[in-house]
Amino acid sequence: MQADELADNVLDEQAIIDYLRANPDFFNHHKNLLTELNLPHVSGRAVSLVEHQVAIMRERNVEMRRRMNELLEAARQNDAIFAKTRSLTLALLDAKSLHELNEVLATHMLVDFEADFVCCHVHGFDHSLDHIQSHDGEFPFTHLLSGSSPVCTTLREEELQQIFPTSHHGEAGSAVLLPMYLSKGDGALCIGSRDPHHFSNDMDTLFVTYIADVLSKVLQHL
Repeated sequence: MQADELADNVLDEQAIIDYLRANPDFFNHHKNLLTELNLPHVSGRAVSLVEHQVAIMRERNVEMRRRMNELLEAARQNDAIFAKTRSLTLALLDAKSLHELNEVLATHMLVDFEADFVCCHVHGFDHSLDHIQSHDGEFPFTHLLSGSSPVCTTLREEELQQIFPTSHHGEAGSAVLLPMYLSKGDGALCIGSRDPHHFSNDMDTLFVTYIADVLSKVLQHL
């Protein structure tokens, strides 16, 4: 440390000392600050009970702050996802044709939700579009489904090509498959990523399940 820096530190410490002497009740008004200070209690080689309790309180304070920051970050992420989900839901409800529905899926899923692939597979429609595929027989991914529950899974290149046939696939990826039940058959909303780890088994599927339910109602009306 240079001489000038040392002098500045001494002046700063002296200013703090002078302020505390002039305000002896400072810590009475800022009690939480005591849990962040290192105030060893001289008691020989033994650790005093007070010092031990203060150390525990300081550790708990740090842990509580960490958890609070995690909760706030999760809340911010959920707010952002909710806003996107609301926008997509309103756009789905406004769709008057399969072509409009196809554009809504492309715009909102691929842009707003930053998915790499999206495709809705259904039975009973006359023709297929980029993101809405009609089937007469069994879906090519039926073996991956598990009842009515969403499935997050890693997919090989050939599986990606079957589920997202209008997209180019150069390697493995991952997807969430959301079963849909229509009045004239069944279907599934599939959302994919080029990242094999993006859609993992432990991810929350609440919002995408809600989107699939809304999409089912819209398709029934169309």
